[in-house]
Amino acid sequence: MGDHTNTSPNEIKTLFKFITEFSADSVEWCPHVPSFFVCGNYHLDDSQSQGSVQKRLGRILLFSISCDEGLKLHQKVNTAGILDLKWCSSTVNEMCLLGAVNSEGILEIYKFDQEKLSCIASYSVKNSNEKDILLLSLDWSTGKYSSEEPFIVCSDSIGTIHVLCFSNNQLILINSWSAHNFQAWISAFYYWDPNIFFSGGDDLLFLMFDKRIQDIHIKKNREHEAGVTSLHSNKSREHVIVSGSYDEYIRLWDIRNLTRSVRSVKMPGTLWRLKWDPFIQKYLLAACMYGGVHIVSAANDNIQIVKSYYEHKNISYGADWCTLQNDDVDKFNFNGNVIIGTCSFYEKLLCVSKAYCDFSV
Repeated sequence: MGDHTNTSPNEIKTLFKFITEFSADSVEWCPHVPSFFVCGNYHLDDSQSQGSVQKRLGRILLFSISCDEGLKLHQKVNTAGILDLKWCSSTVNEMCLLGAVNSEGILEIYKFDQEKLSCIASYSVKNSNEKDILLLSLDWSTGKYSSEEPFIVCSDSIGTIHVLCFSNNQLILINSWSAHNFQAWISAFYYWDPNIFFSGGDDLLFLMFDKRIQDIHIKKNREHEAGVTSLHSNKSREHVIVSGSYDEYIRLWDIRNLTRSVRSVKMPGTLWRLKWDPFIQKYLLAACMYGGVHIVSAANDNIQIVKSYYEHKNISYGADWCTLQNDDVDKFNFNGNVIIGTCSFYEKLLCVSKAYCDFSV
């Protein structure tokens, strides 16, 4: 058993640290084998410059945690620069799947089996006229309802949104929408209805789409005062979605009325990632770039910071919750009932930490 003494319930305590060779910008815990997680890396390589363009390299690092072996690196997958990673929250044909988007405009699907990732499908959004498209985000349609043919939404650096279907180990493009004038930083499904998805861009727009209605958004909001960087649908509370922005505000929305947000709170830094907790969707994990990582209570639409973590000094991009249950979490050092993973870009620092959250309803 770990040392559970002398820990304030308001503290987030570091269990493990790891220095990644490349810059770290994404952490995602596996929902099916919760001791495993991935960290996405991005690196501008001067030695492989093509003219004036630097080569963007990337890696997916596969880790596990245990009280016996600590933090263990199992695999390094070399690819283009990783911008986002997301696990499919349900298995597909009994496969555990990870989606990755990268700096070469490619969506890759990896199968996780026997402690190893292997790429089984990919799709490139490049064409002859658009050579330097970066895919910036992705989300699966299965946040609430499982599917053997899930949809994936991606956003890119020229403001386009792409919806694809994963079927028979192939990626099939359903449609692409020209959504934003600048980078479309984030795209996300509404988990209560996989026909509905959202996007946020550097043009301050927060848009809602229905994939049955082609080529145009069905709702639009401009409340954000800077680029929209993060969106996440709440799978326990119908109509609820949260957004984050470069303007440092978390906003809570009822999608039936996108005229204005229901609640908002100013954070200590610009938002990059927001994640509802995987247990009862009462808390948000917020990566605030230069302003630390925070656990935010969003119960009863009252948003407030309850815990803060300042181990990362230089751009906290990645943050995610581990789904290990209490008995397993209790085996690790320090008081707490939840484990999180976080990473920062220029420090190339990955951290696994422990905290306490009140998950009673």
